[in-house]
Amino acid sequence: MTRITCSSVRRAGAWCAVACALTSGCAQLPRHSDQSARQVFAVALETLDDRYIDPISPDRVMISGLAQMSLIDDRLSVARTADSVVLLLHGEVISERASPTAHNIEEWAGLGARIIDDARAASSTLAAYDRERLFEEIFHGFVDGLDRYSRYLPPDDARNSRASREGFGGIGVRVERVNGEFVIDTIFPDRPATHAGLREHDRITHVDGKPVEGLSLSDVVARLRGKVGDPVRLTLRRTGQTAPFERDIVRDYIVTSTVVAGRHGNIMEIRLTGFNTGTVGELRRAIVRTAREIGPDLAGVVLDLRGNPGGLLDQAIAVTDLFLTRGRIISTKGRHPESNQLFEASPGEVLPRVPIVVVVNGRSASAAEIVAVALRDSGRAAIVGSTTFGKGTVQTIIRLPNQGELNVTWARILAPSGQTLDHQGVVPAICTNLSRERLDALIAALGGKDAGPGLDLADLRMQAHMPHYSAQREKACEPTDEIGPRDLEAARRLLVNGRLYSAAVARLRPSIAER
Repeated sequence: MTRITCSSVRRAGAWCAVACALTSGCAQLPRHSDQSARQVFAVALETLDDRYIDPISPDRVMISGLAQMSLIDDRLSVARTADSVVLLLHGEVISERASPTAHNIEEWAGLGARIIDDARAASSTLAAYDRERLFEEIFHGFVDGLDRYSRYLPPDDARNSRASREGFGGIGVRVERVNGEFVIDTIFPDRPATHAGLREHDRITHVDGKPVEGLSLSDVVARLRGKVGDPVRLTLRRTGQTAPFERDIVRDYIVTSTVVAGRHGNIMEIRLTGFNTGTVGELRRAIVRTAREIGPDLAGVVLDLRGNPGGLLDQAIAVTDLFLTRGRIISTKGRHPESNQLFEASPGEVLPRVPIVVVVNGRSASAAEIVAVALRDSGRAAIVGSTTFGKGTVQTIIRLPNQGELNVTWARILAPSGQTLDHQGVVPAICTNLSRERLDALIAALGGKDAGPGLDLADLRMQAHMPHYSAQREKACEPTDEIGPRDLEAARRLLVNGRLYSAAVARLRPSIAER
C-alpha cells in the first residue's frame, strides 16, 4: 500500500495523516552541495529510525548506502574501523573520518555527505555521475536490509506515483507509443479531452507547438500534464483526414478512474483496479447508478478485485465500510505509537442484505486484501478465486528534500479474526484454480446440477477460515495470476445458490474483541 490518511471511518484512538511531506525547501540547492545531501540523508535516517516497523541502526544504514558507490566505480570501497569510516581507492586509504555515535542521525547524515564529496574528488566516474542517480544508488543500500516493501522512488517516479494516487492537472487521456507515434489509447468520459472532440486513435504530433517526435512516452505525458486551469495546445492527426488539426484544451483536475461497473442480468458486477483518492466516491456513485438500473430484482454483487495491487489505506477502509454497519474492519500494529490502530465500521450500508461475492487472485494485494478479508470475517461476503498475494503491511510515504519519496513499512495488518495477511494472503471459500474438468464440475454444482464424480464441495472450501497459515492451505488453493471468465461464472452461480452461498460465508468468530 502507499499513503496513510485520516478518514471519517470510526476508530479507536484519533490520529491524523502521516503521508508526510517533510520538505525543507532544498530541491534547488547546488548539484554538489554537502548541505543538500546532508538534508536528504537526515530526513531519510530520521524516518527509518522513527517509523520503520523494526528498530534500525542509523550508522549501519548509512554505511550500507555508502557501499553502493562501488557499483558505480568498482575501484572505490568503504570500510569501518572501531572509531572511523575509511574511503579507499584501489585498496589505498584516501579519506578517513571519525565515526559519530551509532544513533547520532545528524552527524551520520553529515558524514555520509562528506564521504561522497571525498569520493567525487577521487573518482572522475563518480564526479560525472548524475546526482539523483547517485541518490538512487545510495538509497538502494539504505533499504537493502529492510523488508521488501520499503523502497525509494527518485523524483520523477515519485511525481508519477503521487499523480496516480492523488490526481493531477491534465486533459483526461491515456497515451501509448505505437510504432514511434503517440496515440490516444483511451479518452476518459466527461473530461477536457472529451469536450474538445478528441477521439481514440488520434495521433499527437505537437504539444504547445513543439514536436513530440523522438521524445519518450513519459516526456509526452509530462507535457500534457500541468497546472489545473492552464491551457495546452495539441496538434493531431486523424485517420481519414489528410491535414493535421489543432485543439486548445484547458487542463482540469484528473483522478484516474479505478471503478468499472456493469451488470450481468440482475447481478451487479464491479471491478476495482486500484485504490486512489477518488475510489470510494466513484464506487458509491457506480453502485447507486447500477442498482437503479437493475431495480428491485437485484440478486447480488460481484466485487472483482483480481489483479488489484492495492493503494491507499483510507480508501480500503472506506470501501469496506460501504458494505458494513458495525464491527472491526482491520487493526494495525507496529513500533511507532501511532501505527497501533483499530478501524471499525460506521452505521449505514449502501446495499443492505444484498449478497456479495468477492473475486480475488494471486495479484490481489494490500488494500484489495483488506477489503476481502474484512468482508469475509464479518460474514458479509463469500470469497471466490485463488489465494491472494499476501501483502499484510502498511507503508507511510515521506517526501524527501530532493522531492524523491521513501516508502517505509510501519505496521502489520491484522484481520478481524486475528489472522495476519503478510506472506499468507486471503484463501477463498471457493477456489477456481482447478483443472478445466474440475472447474466445469464446480460451476455445474454451483448451478444446482449434477456435478458428477470426483467433486467434493467441502474439499473445495479448503477450510479457508483457519486462523493460521499452513502448507495445507497453500497447496489447496495456490495463487494464480489468471483473470478469466470462469471465475466470474462461479461467482454468479454462487450468488444465486442460497444454500452454498450461506455455507461459503460461514466463518469463525473473530479471535479479538470488536472493541
